Amino acid sequence: MEKELENCELDGLQCTHIPKASSGFGFEGIEIYDLTNKLEQVGISVQNRKFIFTLLRFLWQVAIGDTRRPINEITLWDWSSIVAALYKAEIARCVLAGEYEPNHITWRLLSLRTDGLGYLLSAPSIPDLLVRKELLTDAWNRVQKVLEEDYPLGLEVYRDENGPVFVVPDLDDLLELENPDDNHKTLREYILEAFRQGTVKEDTRLAIDGEVVPVFKLDDKPWKGQPAPAELPPIGKHLKQIPPIQADPASIAKAWSNFNCTEEICSVCGLRPQGPGPKARSRKMCDICEERRADRAKAWAEGTALSSEERFLRGKPDTIWVDEVADKNGRIALIVGKFDLTHWLDGTLVRSLAVRTPNDQNGHTEEKVAKNPSFARLRRIWETTRRFWQEVAPTDAPPQELQDFCNRNGLSLRELWEGPLSLEASGTGQAIAEKRPRIFLKVEKDDKLAQRLGPFHAYEMEVQGRKVAVLWVPEDAKDDKGDDLKYRGGFWVIENLDYLEGLFGKPFKQVLEEGTSYDIYEPSEYGRPARATVRFTLAKKETDAPVYTPLIPILAEPSTFMALAPADKAFEIVKAIRIKYEQQMGKVRNRLPLHIGIVFANRKMPLRAILDAGRRMLNLKTPPLKWKVIGDEDKKELEKQGVYLPFSTEKNLRESDLENERADLIVYKHQGKEQRTAQYKTWHRVVLQLEGTRRFLNWYVPAVMGDGETEDNWYPYAFLASLEEPEGRKRYYKAHLSNPWRPDHPWLVHAGDLQPGDKIYFTPATFDFEFLDVNVKRFEIFYDRNGRRKGSLTRPYLLDEITELEKIWNFLAKEPVENGKSRLSSSQILGIRNKIEEKREEWFENPEDSLNDSTFKELCQGLFVNAQWRGRKPKKGQIKWLAEMAINGYFTDAVYLYHHVIKEKPAGEE
Repeated sequence: MEKELENCELDGLQCTHIPKASSGFGFEGIEIYDLTNKLEQVGISVQNRKFIFTLLRFLWQVAIGDTRRPINEITLWDWSSIVAALYKAEIARCVLAGEYEPNHITWRLLSLRTDGLGYLLSAPSIPDLLVRKELLTDAWNRVQKVLEEDYPLGLEVYRDENGPVFVVPDLDDLLELENPDDNHKTLREYILEAFRQGTVKEDTRLAIDGEVVPVFKLDDKPWKGQPAPAELPPIGKHLKQIPPIQADPASIAKAWSNFNCTEEICSVCGLRPQGPGPKARSRKMCDICEERRADRAKAWAEGTALSSEERFLRGKPDTIWVDEVADKNGRIALIVGKFDLTHWLDGTLVRSLAVRTPNDQNGHTEEKVAKNPSFARLRRIWETTRRFWQEVAPTDAPPQELQDFCNRNGLSLRELWEGPLSLEASGTGQAIAEKRPRIFLKVEKDDKLAQRLGPFHAYEMEVQGRKVAVLWVPEDAKDDKGDDLKYRGGFWVIENLDYLEGLFGKPFKQVLEEGTSYDIYEPSEYGRPARATVRFTLAKKETDAPVYTPLIPILAEPSTFMALAPADKAFEIVKAIRIKYEQQMGKVRNRLPLHIGIVFANRKMPLRAILDAGRRMLNLKTPPLKWKVIGDEDKKELEKQGVYLPFSTEKNLRESDLENERADLIVYKHQGKEQRTAQYKTWHRVVLQLEGTRRFLNWYVPAVMGDGETEDNWYPYAFLASLEEPEGRKRYYKAHLSNPWRPDHPWLVHAGDLQPGDKIYFTPATFDFEFLDVNVKRFEIFYDRNGRRKGSLTRPYLLDEITELEKIWNFLAKEPVENGKSRLSSSQILGIRNKIEEKREEWFENPEDSLNDSTFKELCQGLFVNAQWRGRKPKKGQIKWLAEMAINGYFTDAVYLYHHVIKEKPAGEE
């Protein structure tokens, strides 16, 4: 499908096994088989456009355009959909311009952009956030229908949380084209009208209307698509444009037309007046926002009787309640992640991937070796990163059309859908590894309840003087199919039952007594004291509902990820993401940085503050950093300086070596089942030191493709921090102007041909965290132009360094050494930590000066030498390691993270 390889260029590139499609970064995953039979069963009418597009998309996504490596990353869908978009747009141009023999074919991009992330994250609750997400999705879908079906001008080729991008005809006045049969309405007006109609479940009363108005961007100049990079579609420019949220003044004025100016503003949308309904007024919101929130709560209640997979397939969330997600200590964690795709989507870094093995025969120039950053290839890249996040914590279920088709034809949905089919089977669900029960409180029949309580509204129930969050489900509640809900006429307890057990000192179901009456209050978090609403009598406690996974996926877009999880599971989730990242992006991780952050908070912390802190973490940008390749001699020299590294750079290691060192890289999970990747049958370990620091990382580079045999000569390259040609290497080439950090350093060398002493550019993955014990602490999350956290000695960490934090805590507090107790007690650990940081603050005006101070080093080492160790005293090397961790601030952060935030106690103190 891509034309870089001639038919004669097979030289061992052809897949000899069952073919596998490669990701945009060289990871070969799912095997392709029985494709012809699957395609033959698509016996449907092309008149049903949505249906056929859905099916072809998911069938063709596993059909590779070429079985030869390394051009097996382009699927039939990638290629055909882009060709269709270009062809359709040009046909439309010919019809509109009256040209039927085009000679000079060009196109443009049209994007509709808004600060979608800001719109979502300004929601005060999870139900409100999920409603806003559904509103935006439906609005963009309606815009897509206008441009693809109603007025077939082009095709959508990209979409993220901030809007879609379309390929459209090369017409200067495209948006001003008029329909003379409809009062000369312009295309711009049709698009805006469609967007305004975006709603929830086709309910026109709940439409997005004028809450958000997207900004149009049409390319100023046309492009051809070839040759690269000058004629590539400028999609990067569109994605950089994130205009502030704009509302339509006329629409908002209309909402106020029947109210006087003294009315208070809705606390949810911040645009319309509160009310006029009494339930909405009591919660300080407008009727529209109140009904939207109830709709999301109803969808959740409809899924409580379903299994995790049934919920996911039917679009019912496992949970939407922060209190249900909280851990046993009442704390939650917002996990955020971001891929920096800037230089991939503008085509620059695509040229750092080889299409031929660079050698003396093919030459060492970009023209002969580098991949072409075609539109299809750019699309493959962002689809790869989006699928990565969808596998971590999915927000998208298989379309109903695809589910129905598989059911009718006896096909396996698991084979066609590459992502997980439930939250439980997702990467995050597997890391949490926790299934929580629920309690439904059936009430004695009382007509006053239905009159005084809002259906599917959250309230607080008073139990022994404490408030417990509950949700009211009316007796006449039905699901989306019109059937009676299994659990109705009562209250769901929407809190973590383990947390409640800690509060009451025994299981919550034992606290409640059937036949006892309890008061129900309006929630107090709506800006007023709680007040009793109604009293009910408990008839029955029902505990047979299916368990749920405490996870709320928020975003899983090409670059951005967000999810809420229990605080005590957050670190496990980050470790799982790190492993997945190294497995799937290990060959290009030097050019594809991943930034992960955790915002810890109490369950009662305002959601807006938590989300704002997460967004601040997403602002991190890692600059180009120079790293030195460390060999055996460098390792010995570092040991003389008191720095001990376990490894140095080695090439062509075997899988058995990795099983002893990083066995977690070999096994991955797909659809909840363990599989082994063969790409580490041979691998390279490149040990790197950040220039001017004592920070190190190990780059585990897969040396072969997914068959475990074919040498990967195309993906794992690194830019040398040098002007000179690296002669004497086996695989290298010059990528003119393709080094986005230093264009005058154009030489790329294969990771397997790097030598000790080489200096390379490496944009590392990072990890940051913050505990919002107070709201204003989020303002401390700020990064300088070097990617360092203001006011922090250590953060953000290299993603590789998170294992050091865990290692420190495990060594001191989790490994039992004497009578089941840890090496040090919590008071000893805190005492050492406090002394170290007191002296650092007392002795040094600039904390970074402590890193190389010999007196401070002696202090840290002496504290550990003289500690009251239980069991055998640590070895000299272990003491030095602890002292080094203390000097660098890692020890303090480890204690803060595990002891204060996650609230783990040392062994023997549980």
